[in-house]
Amino acid sequence: MNMRKDQPPKLSEQDCIQSLSIPLPASVSRLIQAGHLKEAEARIRFLLSGSDGAKDPFQKARLELELARLSQLPGEYPYSFCEALSLIHRQIPDFTEEEFAALEQEDRIDFIFLEGQKRYFRRFWETLTATDSALAKRADPQLVKETSSRNLFRNKTIQLLKEEGSLKYRIHLKAGLRIRDEFFEPGKEILVHLPVPKESAPTCNIRILNTGHRPAFLSPADAPARTIAFQETPAENDTFWVEYEYDSIVNYVEPNPDLVSDSLPDFDTGQQLPHIRFTPCLRVLTSQVVGRESNPLIRAGKIYEFITSQVTYSYMPEYFLLDDIAESCAINRKGDCGVQALLFITMCRIAGIPARWQSGLSVTPVSVGPHDWAQFFIPHYGWLYADLSFGGSAFRAGEKERQAFYFGNLDPFRMVANTAFQAPLFPPKSGLRADPYDNQVGECEIGGKGLLCGQFDYFHEIIDVRSIH
Repeated sequence: MNMRKDQPPKLSEQDCIQSLSIPLPASVSRLIQAGHLKEAEARIRFLLSGSDGAKDPFQKARLELELARLSQLPGEYPYSFCEALSLIHRQIPDFTEEEFAALEQEDRIDFIFLEGQKRYFRRFWETLTATDSALAKRADPQLVKETSSRNLFRNKTIQLLKEEGSLKYRIHLKAGLRIRDEFFEPGKEILVHLPVPKESAPTCNIRILNTGHRPAFLSPADAPARTIAFQETPAENDTFWVEYEYDSIVNYVEPNPDLVSDSLPDFDTGQQLPHIRFTPCLRVLTSQVVGRESNPLIRAGKIYEFITSQVTYSYMPEYFLLDDIAESCAINRKGDCGVQALLFITMCRIAGIPARWQSGLSVTPVSVGPHDWAQFFIPHYGWLYADLSFGGSAFRAGEKERQAFYFGNLDPFRMVANTAFQAPLFPPKSGLRADPYDNQVGECEIGGKGLLCGQFDYFHEIIDVRSIH
């Protein structure tokens, strides 16, 4: 059947997401920057109702995505000044307004304006206690002990890996999600995607052991974003879960620039809109960082050193709400594990070094949580690792050996689910993904409508982590 001439073509999921690289109309952008979200939403709906907007599929997709982003923004910045200060006072009663103002002046407390009022990021206090040991000690001395314990564990693991040459662990996890009751709709079809391990070093020998519901689809072991999917039409709300086991094997590498050739392959070297962009700013920065160095291993090392020493760790809003992630990280000099990894990947690609995304979980015998890192390709060695946030925390702790380790190597406490940024899911979702770029905790939709972050809860449970030979 022929498409009507005045009917815009339907864009793919990838094309829709790439439309985020298109600037918003100035009238919309000014309203958003001023914090007048309701007015901005009204303006967008007016533009979408016009015939011109409907004829441009990319502009239409851009405006529709912006509506979805604006609906989530207030939830990311829930605190007024009084509420933010009260949150701190629960742990540090003598914390002063002057201290708060100083931290804000130093750009260590993230905020935006919403309808004329300054509103603070929901995880600002987590960022402060995670990156400021003095504040963490005032809030709860146990936080400092936990950080010290994590660092000691990593240092011992690194030392053992260097002594043994390789380490092998068997990891047994259970993971799942549950739609929040207020968003569950009985009698409508539910599609759930849960990340599962994929065959990508250091993850191997994967075994799916059990599930809470009958799976509809299991992605191939080498899928760029591997999931197990469930499709059901339940009358009552329930938890979807998967239990799996896998081996994690790492071999210690001490990359030697003298063994590296200057000839590089051309895969994983291009742009990927909207966040892996070779902007003028990033081209100049990369040139300044790598200088005239021709050895690709040394070039990558210079980029790693720059990011781990110059970019401060910070929790971030949901990535769907962020603009031009790599460039923003370079300009603001802060970001979480994935933001820093994207800056590394983008700068490496600008420098002609193949680089790609890797993500999933960081799993130790006592903790588990989502984590992102990067890989870069060096002739003679193949794919090497770069964990920017772990390297950065080592730099801030003054531990050069641990900082150096995470350029080229990984610890064995990983679960790899994704080896590409912005990889599609199968079967595809009809509605918008909660995270269009990555998948560490799962995705779900009801009746073709995608559920967003905050509309479902997820969990990871450690069953066993043990060394094997």
